[in-house]
Amino acid sequence: MDNNLLEKGIRVKNTKMLELTLLLASMLTILANAIIAPSLPLISNAFKDVKNVEILTKMMLTLPALTIAIIAPLAGKLLDKIGRLKVLNISLLIYLLAGTSGYWLGGLYAILAGRIVFGLGVAGIMTVSTTLIGDYFTGSKREHFMGLQGAFVALGGLVFITSAGVLTDINWRLTFLVYGFSALILILSPFTLHEPNISREKSASASHESLKVSPYVWLALLSAFITTVSFYLIPVQLPFFLQKLEGINGNKVGLAVGCLPFAQAIASFFYKRVKMKLNYIAIYILGFIPMAIGFSVIGFSETYWQVITGVLISGLGLGLLIPNGNLWVMSLVPVHVRGKYIGLLTTATFLGMFFSPIIIQPVQQWVGLNYSFIVVGVSLAIVSLIYFVIKTRVHA
Repeated sequence: MDNNLLEKGIRVKNTKMLELTLLLASMLTILANAIIAPSLPLISNAFKDVKNVEILTKMMLTLPALTIAIIAPLAGKLLDKIGRLKVLNISLLIYLLAGTSGYWLGGLYAILAGRIVFGLGVAGIMTVSTTLIGDYFTGSKREHFMGLQGAFVALGGLVFITSAGVLTDINWRLTFLVYGFSALILILSPFTLHEPNISREKSASASHESLKVSPYVWLALLSAFITTVSFYLIPVQLPFFLQKLEGINGNKVGLAVGCLPFAQAIASFFYKRVKMKLNYIAIYILGFIPMAIGFSVIGFSETYWQVITGVLISGLGLGLLIPNGNLWVMSLVPVHVRGKYIGLLTTATFLGMFFSPIIIQPVQQWVGLNYSFIVVGVSLAIVSLIYFVIKTRVHA
């Protein structure tokens, strides 16, 4: 049994099952909105008589992000007041019912309403799963597990998005049934997870650490926002980008989008080793560079496999950035407000998702879809340079 759990007074019958449940829950979070990405062109065509159908269809990916951004701070506060597991189980039930609603709801606007409610579930699951990692583990174990979380987040995206691509070619409504995977975690949670006893950790924090929140937490939140504004260009815009190429079906779109979490999982798995040598800001510099290169490759692509190459390169950078943001926030805030600031991190992450198409749309209209990827790539290179300047002046 893990020593960190024992030190906090948590009775866990099976630590491996606890860890597995947390990792499976993480699979439902960051890329959850993107699961239906391969079906967007078909959904758009199915409701072609609806005014502004293309932008409304894209909103199926972004509307949940707005809900999550608004609700996550409240979810974070609820964690600290009523307990982690109550919020988790309610969120899992919402996720299951609202996530699959696109299968049985008829009209486009009804499906959009279901996506809004779906965001409530994602907000709770993401906030709880990340906070519990901070509660259950400390030190190098926490860094290792956070890397595993990043890998499982990516694995979920790979499995679910590629599965959705296959289902899209049968019927676009079937893609919404992928969200039914949450039923497994809903069943496991009461038997494998335990409410953490954080009173001792609060006491230790009060005795040995400052109870003040570091101002660098706002830079960490901004970094999460920039990360998701950038990477969400792939699930939202890539399906439409690929439609311009010959011989592209839903399966190929799912594979292309799924390559992002595939590369992300590989990089996240090695996060702990990278963290041993670099600080948080340095890892942001390292992560933004391959994302800049990958987006530029996509923008210049003329074939399907060139696009795949660009997506894979981008995923390598993303795989370092997601666990890095989670750990950095945890290191900057005391335990008694951990849930609150993980909630704010969730807000920053999903605000980035929501604003991604809004920010990119005028760029796309100005330079075209292809060159919008290049503009984002150049912007990320500039951001990396700015972070290099910051690194020379602070230690974080």
